[in-house]
Amino acid sequence: MRRFNKIHVIALPRCATVSVCDALRMLGIRLAHLGRIDPQTGDEHHDTSRLVRMHQQITQGDARLDILEECDGLADYPACIASVYQTLDRQYPGSLFINVRRDSNPQAWLSSARRQFIGLRLLKSRPNATGGDHDFVDVMNEFREMTFGSREFDGDKYLHAYHAYQQEVERYFAERPDALLDIPDISVLNGQGFDRLCDFLDCAKPSRKFPYNNRHSIAPEQAYRSALSNGTIRPSLEDADDSRLPPSHT
Repeated sequence: MRRFNKIHVIALPRCATVSVCDALRMLGIRLAHLGRIDPQTGDEHHDTSRLVRMHQQITQGDARLDILEECDGLADYPACIASVYQTLDRQYPGSLFINVRRDSNPQAWLSSARRQFIGLRLLKSRPNATGGDHDFVDVMNEFREMTFGSREFDGDKYLHAYHAYQQEVERYFAERPDALLDIPDISVLNGQGFDRLCDFLDCAKPSRKFPYNNRHSIAPEQAYRSALSNGTIRPSLEDADDSRLPPSHT
């Protein structure tokens, strides 16, 4: 396998970050997805205490993240914040980066992001929510502000931020294309996921199919749909064609 210092999945949320983490784990590479380092018990796709600690270190200007003593890299927040992955690149020279886009249908990404972000907040704000749930909402709000320029979901701002982020990834790695695996759309993963990944890492391709992991999206999706039906939240333009959108890697 190709040698690297750290490896980070810098794809935006709802761009197959969990599935790519699972694929990398099949290759012997352990990442922290939203702070969670598998194998780890529990159904949550994140670890709130580690997320809070990363946020503390980032805001204090400490780039030697504690969590990177435990794993090979990060996925999703905070690695998908441009200033963060660029700082990590300088702090850990010789690192590699993986970006997955949803360029074939950014509107589908926007719809998926709306359901997940709002659904998660609803789940974490229930009457029986714990202190950890509130901490999770607070730190995710901070990270979303850093990524999209808004704590609240705003379709126009988020879509603009999606395109601006992809342009910044291209600009930053323009002179070091070998450091980045840039996959143009999540649909590529279904047939070529391991081909692209293993070519990039110069390693043997597993005989198994590229993993598809969407289980963590079920509860937020249900919470979102329930809130729509009972009038807790209002439908948006992003909801108009949801029923016709195919399931996707997340």
